[in-house]
Amino acid sequence: MGTSLYIHIPFCRRKCPYCDFYSIVYQEKLARGYINIISEEISKLNISFDTVYIGGGTPTVISVGLWKRLLGSLKRVLRNSCENTIEANPESLSREKLKLFLEYNINRISIGLQSLSDNKLKSLGRIHNAERGIKAVMDAKGCGFSNISIDLIYGCFNEVFNSWEKELTKAIELPVTHISCYALNCEPNTDFYRLKENIDDKEVAKMYIFNMRFLPKNGYKQYEVSNFALDGFECRHNLKYWNGSSYLGIGAGAVSYIDGVRKKNISDVREYIRKFLLSRSCVESGERLDRKKSAKELAALKIRTKEGIDFDWFKKTTGFDFLSIENREVIEEFRKRGLIRFYKKGGILKKIAVTRKGYLFCDEVSSYFV
Repeated sequence: MGTSLYIHIPFCRRKCPYCDFYSIVYQEKLARGYINIISEEISKLNISFDTVYIGGGTPTVISVGLWKRLLGSLKRVLRNSCENTIEANPESLSREKLKLFLEYNINRISIGLQSLSDNKLKSLGRIHNAERGIKAVMDAKGCGFSNISIDLIYGCFNEVFNSWEKELTKAIELPVTHISCYALNCEPNTDFYRLKENIDDKEVAKMYIFNMRFLPKNGYKQYEVSNFALDGFECRHNLKYWNGSSYLGIGAGAVSYIDGVRKKNISDVREYIRKFLLSRSCVESGERLDRKKSAKELAALKIRTKEGIDFDWFKKTTGFDFLSIENREVIEEFRKRGLIRFYKKGGILKKIAVTRKGYLFCDEVSSYFV
């Protein structure tokens, strides 16, 4: 399995109250220094990558001039990788940027619509409206993107099932190949954490069950707990994470995992720039995972996919028999609760996967495997 490249652009117009990813408010001068630094890092890379993912933050917030600098440093990498994704927000996505991305072989775009309801967008603290979100998708299609993903959030404060049903029905009318549906998650270090009691868990579960039925009926097959795609349009970059492939992270807050070693970069743009200019390491922490821990973490990721864990694949990938490192009694208890399905061949257990009901408890199931 080849290596993937992740590049973190930690700038936003404004921090969303539910977001717990590292990001800061965009400043052109600071962004210029940062882009120059990571472009220099990229230019020194002497390996090829299967996939490239430019995430944030809001990558599209940076100016066209800075994009030309960054993409110029990535030209060889992007030419040789099979899938190149950029995250985009509607309010900062222009046709000029879209054409520039295509010119440099960015062949997949993930647009953070989050909602097709103006009221809901306001409650989420977003700075675009539904019309601008739809325009961003149509502009991407019109400029030549054939692989367009959108993110949507459901289960917001006081949101009812019927409103989400209408929203998802509108979403499939757009020319998109991939839809990610995320339940609103109020993390401890976000502004929304104090409001988490206002979320109706039963209503959220009803919405999620609808996602699992409605989207596949309309051609978007579920391939992971939150991700749905038309045939052949699954996100290859994310699949590589879930299949235990190595990845290199560049930028403030980015994480790498190579040869069993996980490293996390400093989550501070100014400090990242300062250390780089002093020729010091920008790594904040590192950990070498022993083979068993690495195998268990892979199991926790893989169980979240529709494919589940094939025992032969797991042995070939990790060197471990799956049932030798996990508690069979707990797995059997998950099966009795209807959360996991067993697959046998010739009377021999060969694979496990979560059920539809199991996806409602996927965090519980996957956290057990770690």
